[in-house]
Amino acid sequence: MRSCIFLALLGASAMALLAQAPPQDLTPPSSPTQRLIQEIGEHSGMMANLEELCDGIGPRLTGSQRLRRAQAWAKRKLEAYGAVNVHEESYDMGRPWVRGVARARLVNANGQSLSIAQMGWTEGTHGVVRGNVVVLDVRTLTEFQAVAPSLAGKVVLVVNRPRATEEEQKDLLAFRTKLRKTWRVARIALTLLISDKEGGLLNMGGGPENPYQSRTAFISQPHANLLRRLLAGGITPRVEAELGGTFGPHSVKAYNLVADIKGQETPEDMVILGAHLDSWDLGTGATDNGTGSVVAMEVLRATQALRLRPKRTLRVVLFSGEEQGLLGSKAYLAAHAGELKHIQAVLVDDGGSGRITGFPDMEVEAWDAPLMTALALAKGLGAVDLPWGIMRGSDEESFFEKGIPAFGPLQDPLDYRTHTHHSEMDSLEHVVQADLTQGAQVMAVMAWGLLHGERLPHQPGKVQ
Repeated sequence: MRSCIFLALLGASAMALLAQAPPQDLTPPSSPTQRLIQEIGEHSGMMANLEELCDGIGPRLTGSQRLRRAQAWAKRKLEAYGAVNVHEESYDMGRPWVRGVARARLVNANGQSLSIAQMGWTEGTHGVVRGNVVVLDVRTLTEFQAVAPSLAGKVVLVVNRPRATEEEQKDLLAFRTKLRKTWRVARIALTLLISDKEGGLLNMGGGPENPYQSRTAFISQPHANLLRRLLAGGITPRVEAELGGTFGPHSVKAYNLVADIKGQETPEDMVILGAHLDSWDLGTGATDNGTGSVVAMEVLRATQALRLRPKRTLRVVLFSGEEQGLLGSKAYLAAHAGELKHIQAVLVDDGGSGRITGFPDMEVEAWDAPLMTALALAKGLGAVDLPWGIMRGSDEESFFEKGIPAFGPLQDPLDYRTHTHHSEMDSLEHVVQADLTQGAQVMAVMAWGLLHGERLPHQPGKVQ
C-alpha cells in the first residue's frame, strides 16, 4: 500500500523513468551453500545420467570395454559442465576377466538346478565337473590345512572360511600367500561360497588377490540350505557344474578419470570428491556405484553452473578397480605422491542412494572441529551426525591409510546391503530419487565447507 501512495505523488516524467529502470532485487544474496542446495534440487540431471550410464552402457567391469565407454561418457559430461584438466590416468591392472556360462544341478536327490554365479577373477572349470558335496567349516589357516587333503575332487560348500589370527595379521602378505597355496593344492572340484543376500539373490566379488584362484562360485542361500538339509538327512548331494569365466590373453591398462574446478586462492590445495565408476556385472551397477559417480559429477556441475569460485581446488576423481581391491585409488596415490600433502580432505560416496545422515570422524580428534563446522552447513538437510568411528571398504580407505583426512558418508541403508549390493538387483529401480538429491546436496555443502574451512592436519607418522 505504501508503494502505491508513493508512486501517485511522483510526476509523469519520474514515472516514465521508473518504468524504464530494471527492477531491483532487494532479497539478500543467498550463501553459496544455499545456492548449491537450490541448484541441485531444481536442476539436477542425476536420474537422466543414471539412465544413460546404467540402462544405456550397463555393467562396468574394470578392464572391460563397457567401462571404457562409461569413462568416455563421463569425460564428455564433465567437459560440458565446464570442468578443466579433464583427463584419464592409466595404471597396469594385469589380465582382465571375462564372464562366461555358470550352471549347476543336483544329479541325485531332486535333480534341481542350482542358482550360482562364478566368482570374478577366477579360472573356470574348462568343461563339466562333478563331485560330492562336503561342508567346510574352519576358522583358521591351520584348521584348513589339516582338512585340505580330504577335499580333493569334492564340491566344497564353505560355511566358515579361514581368517587371519592376531599374530598372522602382523604379516598379512605371508598369510594370504599360504592361504592361496592351500586352496590351490587342495585340488577341489568346485568351491561354493554362500551368498549373503536375501530373497535368493546372488552375491559377487573377486580380484587379482583372490585366495580362490579357480573353480569358485557363489550359490544362493536357499540352494545352499538345500544342500545342507540333504547332508543332515543322510543324503550326500552330488553336483554337476560348469563355469566358463576366464582371463583375457594379455595384460591391459585401467584408468581413473580426473576433473577440476581450480581454486582461486590456493589452487594447489584441494578437496577430492570421489566415487568408483566400475561395477560388478550381475546387475547394471546403479547403486554400486552409479549413484556415487553421478553425485560427484553433479556437485561439480552445480558449482560450475553457479559460477562459484572456491578457495581451494575441487577435484572429482572417478576411480576404477575399486571392486578388485581399491586398485584405482592406490594407483592415484602412487601417481600423485608429490602432491598428497596438499589434499585438504577426500569425500568418497559409495553407499547406495540412501539419505546421508552424517560422517564418521575416523577417530582423529584434530579433524572433529573442521568437520563439524562443514557439516553444520548441512544441518537443514538432516545430516547432523559425527560419530566416533572409522569407515573402511571403499576408496577413502586408501587415502586414510596415508594419513590423509578421508571420509565416506553414513547413509540410510535402504535395501543396499540386503539386496542390491553386488547382486543382480543392482538396477535403477532401487534408486530413490529424493534421497539421491539430498545426498548430492549434502556432499556439495560438505565439499564447499572443506574447500573454505580450517586446514585439516594429516595424521603424523603415516606414509606420505
